[in-house]
Amino acid sequence: MNNGVTLLKPHILGIAGSPRRNGNTDRLLREAIKAMAETGYSTEIINIRDLQFSPCLGCNACSKTGQCVQKDDIQYLQERLVAADRIIVAAPVFFMGINAQTKAVIDRMQTFWALKYVFKQPVITESERLPRYGLFLSAAGTRFPDVFTCAERAIKNLYHVLDIKYYGSCAYKGIDQAGEIDLHPSAFSEVHAKALALAQL
Repeated sequence: MNNGVTLLKPHILGIAGSPRRNGNTDRLLREAIKAMAETGYSTEIINIRDLQFSPCLGCNACSKTGQCVQKDDIQYLQERLVAADRIIVAAPVFFMGINAQTKAVIDRMQTFWALKYVFKQPVITESERLPRYGLFLSAAGTRFPDVFTCAERAIKNLYHVLDIKYYGSCAYKGIDQAGEIDLHPSAFSEVHAKALALAQL
């Protein structure tokens, strides 16, 4: 009995940042989304490589008007980010930082920064939907101890601006060629377990 109130499923948004279709982070993301779906979440994946958009111009128009002067697929992605209850970004590390396509998307989120810090408006207005949580999945070809530091810092900052609590990462070194993640002894089980835990928050 819900007294006529429609109970919507919580929604998970997966963002695939790799330019390589069916690459290692794509595979990790699909595993996470599968785990979330098992718990009753509605799910969707947006592939950055399929979006049509330009990088941030650094013009600061969003700090004056609250709107980006560029009208492209970023507005759609922003709508989906606001609608999601849980968010998973999956992106590889290139040259010790998050890959260019994903970084370009993060830069375009400056409109959210302006909304929050210049206009003092909440990114999420429905207080009953808070808190929201986000996870980061990544892979890197090198094995340097700090190979994920810069990428993770960018994701943490993105989530902070979006009022998303950071739930950690599953990140794997020494994974370079497409499909190499399949040879990792524990990656998929770890991602599955982490996603299940994320769903239960």
